[in-house]
Amino acid sequence: MTDMTSIFDRFDGWVNPIIVKELRQIVRGKFFWGVLILFLAFQCVVLSLSLADNHSRYSSAGQETLMFLYGVLFLASFAIIPIYSGFRFSRERSEGSDELLFITTITPQAIIRGKFAAAFLIILLINSAFAPFMSMTFFLSGVDLWATFILICLGLFVSAAGTMFQICVGSLSREGGSMYIFRGAGLLFQVVMFFSLLGIGGEMIRYGLDRTFGSGYLFSSLLTFATFMVLLIYMLYHAAAAVVAPAGTNRMLPVRVASTVLWLVTLLMCGYWSVVSASSEIFVVWGFLSSYVLSMACLIAVSERDFLTERVIREIPKGFVWSRMAFLFFSGAAGGLAWILIMQILTFFIALVAAGSPTSGYVHTRSMMSDYMLYSGSFYCYLLGYSLLAAFIRRIFLVEQIDIRNTWVVALLTCAVFSIVPILAGGVIGLDSETLLIANPLYVTAVRRSDSVLLFAAMLAVIGLVINLPWLSRQFKDYYSEMDY
Repeated sequence: MTDMTSIFDRFDGWVNPIIVKELRQIVRGKFFWGVLILFLAFQCVVLSLSLADNHSRYSSAGQETLMFLYGVLFLASFAIIPIYSGFRFSRERSEGSDELLFITTITPQAIIRGKFAAAFLIILLINSAFAPFMSMTFFLSGVDLWATFILICLGLFVSAAGTMFQICVGSLSREGGSMYIFRGAGLLFQVVMFFSLLGIGGEMIRYGLDRTFGSGYLFSSLLTFATFMVLLIYMLYHAAAAVVAPAGTNRMLPVRVASTVLWLVTLLMCGYWSVVSASSEIFVVWGFLSSYVLSMACLIAVSERDFLTERVIREIPKGFVWSRMAFLFFSGAAGGLAWILIMQILTFFIALVAAGSPTSGYVHTRSMMSDYMLYSGSFYCYLLGYSLLAAFIRRIFLVEQIDIRNTWVVALLTCAVFSIVPILAGGVIGLDSETLLIANPLYVTAVRRSDSVLLFAAMLAVIGLVINLPWLSRQFKDYYSEMDY
């Protein structure tokens, strides 16, 4: 009895207290049990009607019933539960009640893991309630039981990513108007993704998994998808924990490490699929997506602190190489911008080498690389330029009114002013020229092979670098002066 008690005590010490708190609050409420019973009754009615009407009207009653049940399940597991979890965490952040957690020994990572695990356990519970009814559609026509099981597993991966995304958005909803901005943006993104993914799920049920993923590549496609989802969840987990972490910690180190790992693994995936498909065009597509995501990271980089805290200084590694590499991954505006620049250069170089390989169609791939230079290059220069201009404006004119963590807001406002004011001025003085739109980052998508857009974006980035050169160089000097050899 003593041995069993010690085992249970040890197991009790391993359990995340956030999971216990969240699950206790959920199961004590009447809403959860009412919704679960309503779902069970709803499935019984739908399946009974489908079984009764199987041979009288429809030849594919199984597919239609499965699609209907899966739609309701996906609505609950991808939309309702993640949004509810994110809104609860957002409310806790806005009320400041989450700061009570830092009085204990609970780490920010444990807080995010607890929030995520509690929400995902509820998702698993609802999926376990739906799975028997969905498997019974096998006795109707046009349903593959193996495909149904895979579809449920894919839905779990996507729902887990959606839950972590909403928790990450909830962690950003700290105070003021930003709370409503992030809530609205997170809700809009989740709704749009719900309808898009629901349509893909319907196609998988209707036409089968082989047609969706490609004949002969089903398991490779599923493994690629699962790996990407796990890495995406891992990166969002560190991003949410970084926002929740105290201000003096080295917040961005795990985020940049996770982002680099995601970048590297997706590159290896592209290498595998380029060998399988005997085509290197996938590297150019990967370069497009990676470059756009890295460009958006400029808004985050300029919103980081521009000085070293005592805690970060103590974490600087020893050695000539590691201490200098750490500058790219540690928290700091200059280090973040330098990391983005290096990642952009590596992405472009890999896409350029892949485009010149013998397996690529020379004419088509050359056209794709030209588009990559125009669209991705100009978008990066636009965001880099506006982000640096916002950092300069905030530092010179608004340092007392706006905290450095809200520099991204100044960047978006600066972009809006530069995009709208020339149009209004042109309307007043009677000018009607597309050149007035050149300051808009989206203008590049409306023109055909315009090198002037790339030139203007590059000039904007250079101006931003020049006026912020003392600010950036000061951060470099402060870091290297603290390195201990």
